[in-house]
Amino acid sequence: MYPRRLPILSLSMVSALLVVTACTEQDPSDDSSATPPATETAQAGTADLEELSIDTPVAEQAQWVLEQLRAGSGPDADVAAGRFSDTFLAHVPAEDVADTFDSLRSLGTFVIDDYDGTEHQAQIDLTTEDGSSWQMHVELDNDGLIDTLFVQAASEVPDISSWEDLDEALTDTGADFGLYAVRDDDGTWEVIHEHQSAQARPIGSIFKLYVLGAVQQSVLGGDLSWDDDVTVTDDVRSLPTGELQDAEPGTSVSVAEAAEKMISISDNTATDILIDLVGRESVEAAVSDMGHDEPALLTPFITTRELFQLGWSDPELPRAWQGADTDERRRMLEELPGGVLDVDPGGITEAVWPYGVGWFASGPDLAAAHHALHDMAADDDSGTVRAIMAVNPGVPVDPDAWPYAGFKGGGAPGVYALSWLLEDPDGVRHVFVMQLATDEPGALADERRLAAIAAQGLELLSDG
Repeated sequence: MYPRRLPILSLSMVSALLVVTACTEQDPSDDSSATPPATETAQAGTADLEELSIDTPVAEQAQWVLEQLRAGSGPDADVAAGRFSDTFLAHVPAEDVADTFDSLRSLGTFVIDDYDGTEHQAQIDLTTEDGSSWQMHVELDNDGLIDTLFVQAASEVPDISSWEDLDEALTDTGADFGLYAVRDDDGTWEVIHEHQSAQARPIGSIFKLYVLGAVQQSVLGGDLSWDDDVTVTDDVRSLPTGELQDAEPGTSVSVAEAAEKMISISDNTATDILIDLVGRESVEAAVSDMGHDEPALLTPFITTRELFQLGWSDPELPRAWQGADTDERRRMLEELPGGVLDVDPGGITEAVWPYGVGWFASGPDLAAAHHALHDMAADDDSGTVRAIMAVNPGVPVDPDAWPYAGFKGGGAPGVYALSWLLEDPDGVRHVFVMQLATDEPGALADERRLAAIAAQGLELLSDG
């Protein structure tokens, strides 16, 4: 739900992490931890992206960055102004960009090992002549200008061969974490492995399971059709992740299209459109119907837009929310302004979940939600929900071990959570939930490493 990366600003943290960014995070699967559809990947061993024949706007800009890093100096202010967005340059003035590139040059000459990207964002694995491994992330704004550029030391992914190894790897993050790996045994969840799974933790965009459940209930009840149209307006427009935040007012998509965007690319505006469509109370009812043990934790059920407003528009609002009861919180939501959203994406850095701002659930809650969602979907001949949940599996999943994988992840400053409902070749359902939370967001910055750890958890689950 949140913009995918942490917007950390720095010009000289070369020893561990050099970040210059002006945009906001994604859903860790959502997700980064999750590879969106329509990605291009390539393995290399070259200094030039052009040799990989990847023809996308972000690849062209990334190629320019690599060429600049091989140059002895620059870019000068005029060149930087033509390559970076105004938002980026508001944080790092054009005349200072050359200093940042000088810091990166000090690391050595970069060679490309791996490329993974869409049209407007890319993750590039790099090595230098001394064998050091680095990761470069580039993201563009709607005008094709560089909105985010960061280079960080690549973290080694631990080799996980047991549940104890998995616990140790997550303990090493320093974050509070929960694990819940279960198998459906004739309607009862058989616990394969768990670590403090009963504790409710922030879940980021995984809350969208409940929105999808409320929509599915409305379809089954005859109040909605997947083919009905919904419309983008300024009152429901949110921040990234997603695509619909950039759509013109009046743009229409079907309910099914909005739901697919909500799950597969964690589109926040699509989510808020659907909440507005079915009503806040219907989503709150779905939370209870789908087996949440403490539905009061999600009452009132906030939209992504409201999350951004409560969390990062006024420093007093998170504390006010923390001390408010349910009725007072509803009044706070009613007082939030409509129209164009006035929240600076670059200011979304502080963890606000400790104030109760966000969505919260335990591992068993999320297992129940996945289970209930698929039970409802079985009564819908269209197969829409089941298909939507499988569009983006979050990490590479072995189809022989898991012929079906439904996924939703979530991220925010200080929050990283992943959840799957998987079916083995016999059709037996399994659920795997991994949740991490900390008030030090930087501890969870390497989402790619965390996703690789989770992928090995799925392998353990398939082994029984």
